[in-house]
Amino acid sequence: FSFVGNCEIDLEIKRYFCRAGVKSIQIHGTMRVILEPLIGDMPLIGALSLFFLRKPLLEINWTGLTNLLDVPGLNGLSDTIILDIISNYLVLPNRITVPLVSEVQIAQLRFPIPKGVLRIYFIEAQDLEGKDTYLKGIVKGKSDPYGIIRVGNQIFQSKVIKENLNPKWNEVYEALVYEHPGQELEIELFDEDPDKDDFLGSLMIDLIEVEKERLIDEWFTLDEVSKGKLHLKLEWLTLMPTAENLDKVLTSIRADKDQANDGLSSALLILYLDSARNLPSGKKINSNPNPLVLLSVGHKAQESKIRYKTNEPVWEENFTFFVHNPKRQDLEVEVRDEQHQCSLGNLKLPLSQLLESEDLTMHQRFHLSNSGPNSTINMKIALRVLSLEKQARSPDHQHSAQVKRPSLSKDARKSSFKPQVPVSPPPDSNKPAPASPVTDSDKKTDTAEKSQPPNASPQWPADLSRSSSSLHASNFSYSPSHLSVKEPTPSIASDISLPIATQELRQRLRQLENGTTLGQSPLGQIQLTIRHTMSHVFSKCFSLFFTGHRNLIAFSEEGSDPYVRMYLLPDKRRSGRRKTHVSKKTLNPVFDQIFDFSVSLPEVQRRTLDVAVKNSGGFLSKDKGLLGKLLIPLASEELAKGWTQWYDLTEDGTRPHGAS
Repeated sequence: FSFVGNCEIDLEIKRYFCRAGVKSIQIHGTMRVILEPLIGDMPLIGALSLFFLRKPLLEINWTGLTNLLDVPGLNGLSDTIILDIISNYLVLPNRITVPLVSEVQIAQLRFPIPKGVLRIYFIEAQDLEGKDTYLKGIVKGKSDPYGIIRVGNQIFQSKVIKENLNPKWNEVYEALVYEHPGQELEIELFDEDPDKDDFLGSLMIDLIEVEKERLIDEWFTLDEVSKGKLHLKLEWLTLMPTAENLDKVLTSIRADKDQANDGLSSALLILYLDSARNLPSGKKINSNPNPLVLLSVGHKAQESKIRYKTNEPVWEENFTFFVHNPKRQDLEVEVRDEQHQCSLGNLKLPLSQLLESEDLTMHQRFHLSNSGPNSTINMKIALRVLSLEKQARSPDHQHSAQVKRPSLSKDARKSSFKPQVPVSPPPDSNKPAPASPVTDSDKKTDTAEKSQPPNASPQWPADLSRSSSSLHASNFSYSPSHLSVKEPTPSIASDISLPIATQELRQRLRQLENGTTLGQSPLGQIQLTIRHTMSHVFSKCFSLFFTGHRNLIAFSEEGSDPYVRMYLLPDKRRSGRRKTHVSKKTLNPVFDQIFDFSVSLPEVQRRTLDVAVKNSGGFLSKDKGLLGKLLIPLASEELAKGWTQWYDLTEDGTRPHGAS
């Protein structure tokens, strides 16, 4: 998903004489759209859900930002932190749900059950780089390493181990996984410094592989650094709707003997807060309160949004809590009036009641204590037991966690994470998605990144998305088809560069010739800048820059409406197609557009670039047709440097040669 656009958003806070606004917005990232449930009538789909799999890159061009940051409550923030907070609201488990049919039952969409829970044992590292130096760099010292662990927008930070290149953390984190394929475990190690923390390596692990293996305990080589290894133990916990295995799970995490309310989790509590009715007025009689709800399980608490001036608020919010022992713990709910800071009612629900309910689920209106005579709160609550189901394996089986190379070079990393990352919560922390001001690795693009690459005449914009290549491990062979997502079929109907189109173009050429000798480039020329880059946000990016064309043939008396379609052969799937905009009524169009293909250098050198220049026309228009083709084998050693060149267009693209 890539959006760049101007806008006009004005904000005024009269109390603080603050005027601010937004002039333009850019947002780039991987969005997932889920169309469900399917229904028997038009429009066939009852609702759609939208969310980003990981935090998108967001850039906002503010006006009056200085004024905004002077407002009390915002004066501790910065532009970067504000963007991080906004971005986090767009990432799982946050989602936008749009009903398409009013009657559709979308309760299941409002009550998303995670696919699983990832338990991460962040154990130790070995042979890290020594970043601290003494005597102006003459003497090499050690490092003060810590780790940042990320799954979607759930972020954990380990403790810092002082002056140690072989640190032992022995920490445990638990993270919710809502969508896969798509979500990954991302880990970055840093050396803590007073000013800017130094990068010590990174790691990305595909969660599909963790789910498949259930349990992985191994050393991983760190990427983007010359040395260093990280020891992780990963467990994929399945969410079970029955309490059959609860005693076994409690024993495995030693929750059956201790009386503590924290530690490793045996269950997950999922709560949908719908609404409340007949709330009391609060301190002032006949005045409507500003109700919010405080929810807590053990030492963990969350709160809802505030609903203003109503005694029948509707929240429609989801919450999740990791539960250490549901046999002993309670869910405590308190409705409060934010305006007068007083309680409007409370509820205490022993989680053992859920263990006795069908599917471990309760959906009802609960009467509030210490409230009005008819005050109720409507909630749907479900408990899911976290079970580690070990796979049956043959003795000689070797598992293989698919490790992905990170998408950023260490030179592109921003300054210290340390001031902006909250200290890691305890292992059973339930906050799945705090909108915390954390600098995301997706945002680490510096001014240096936006510099013009060598040997390329056009100005290249900074790459604004991310990608990752796979590192083969064990006997597992990764290919795009491994992901359990159906690729669209090859785009046949839309590709008019078929033999019939070539035949029509040859016929048009003969008509143009009509007894005269055509020039060296009868179909005109196209200028391309071709380059493969490893230094931008893409870890593997083949980029094309379309500058323009000259001397195209005319499709009508008014000229042509050209646009360019391209593939990296042999891939002719719809998802692999790129298109420029249409340039109206011209034979010398200027496009100035850049297109990226996420392909490694060795892979792109086995590909052929298929470029077709076409004339746009309406549906069934006779003016639709081919203006020329170009096929460029990319097996060139110069690909990393890049080049800019004019190419002759031909009828079938088989005889391209550089014009200049």
